[in-house]
Amino acid sequence: MKLIKQLFIGLALMGSTTMVSAQSNFKFGHVNTNALLSTMSELQTIDQQLKSEYETLEGQLTTMQEDLKKLQTDYLTKLQAGTMAPEERANLETQLQETNAKVQNFYQTSQQSLQQKEQELKKPIYDKVSNAIQEVGAENGFLYIFEEAGGLAVYKSEKSMDVSDLVKKKLGIQ
Repeated sequence: MKLIKQLFIGLALMGSTTMVSAQSNFKFGHVNTNALLSTMSELQTIDQQLKSEYETLEGQLTTMQEDLKKLQTDYLTKLQAGTMAPEERANLETQLQETNAKVQNFYQTSQQSLQQKEQELKKPIYDKVSNAIQEVGAENGFLYIFEEAGGLAVYKSEKSMDVSDLVKKKLGIQ
């Protein structure tokens, strides 16, 4: 009976030792993709391209707003002078409403257009970084790689490895 107890205790200790050694082989890593992306020249080029397009659209919007303001001023001047016929007044008010609607529509569509273009241009870079992280994880035996900037990890152990340099190397970033 004593031998069975010793055997049972021995097996339990071996099992817990195996479990502890298996757990110590788990590798966890973390990466700050925002910091990584900020070092990529491709992203900086895209940001310049988007800035240029934004400035073009902003110039067009400013011109449209100035035209609307001029139309409003002309309308108010004629209204105060009392020189408008009812038909002319109705036409100018319709023109003001239509021009205002065009300005608002242009603003909304240009915002959507810029956001869509940004997503289209940046998607290949985001995919490239994601693929590099996946490859680093697979090649180096990581169980998980957490996003550091997203605040997903509540606790970061000193044993968690920062894989940013490995990902940069995979992407060819110095």
